[in-house]
Amino acid sequence: MITLIAHSSTRATAIALVALAICASVAAQDKPKISYGVLLDSTGSMRSQFEIVCAIGKAVVHQTAPHGPVSIFDFATDRGSKEWNAAPVLRIEQSQDEAQLNRTIDGLYVQGGQTTLLDAIQLIADRLQERAQDSEKIIVVVSDGEDRVSKVKSKDLIQQLKDRKIRVFAVGLVRELESGKRDKATKLLMTLTSETGGRAAIPKGSVNIEEALKTLALPAA
Repeated sequence: MITLIAHSSTRATAIALVALAICASVAAQDKPKISYGVLLDSTGSMRSQFEIVCAIGKAVVHQTAPHGPVSIFDFATDRGSKEWNAAPVLRIEQSQDEAQLNRTIDGLYVQGGQTTLLDAIQLIADRLQERAQDSEKIIVVVSDGEDRVSKVKSKDLIQQLKDRKIRVFAVGLVRELESGKRDKATKLLMTLTSETGGRAAIPKGSVNIEEALKTLALPAA
């Protein structure tokens, strides 16, 4: 009788452990991944800093791709617009292949046109909302923060991002802007990130990528 009870107890414990393992596995599978949209500013004002823009982009990819799909966006000259604007363009969508993402970044180049930074962030938010509904959504911006001719207003964009629970993180390469423009760009990036629950890294001198990413502390699944 004692032997039977011991065997029964051991069996019950094993069954309970298996059940717990299955529940943990299901919970892990149900946990939404993070989907990242990365905007690399390729407009003319970034020409002298474009190499560092791409280097930061690759560092962001290395840090985020293991945790969820990454989409890369930049700008291209909109030759159909009267204002000769730089329009946001999707270059690769929802990939976790780091080599492929890096090749995409290597293929980017500086293009002319007036920056539509806020419109670009809105486009990325729309795309993430459409393609990654069940995921946490993060936008990473690498830019000098200048916005010249966006149609969407910052206040309206921030409300859209809040409603969708999309956080914005930014590396602001503002050092080459004139004083007044630098202050305006810094304020824009700080407002976008703080209001949506993200963070901004604004290097004052030479850019230390490792320190910038540490400041951002990008979420990982």
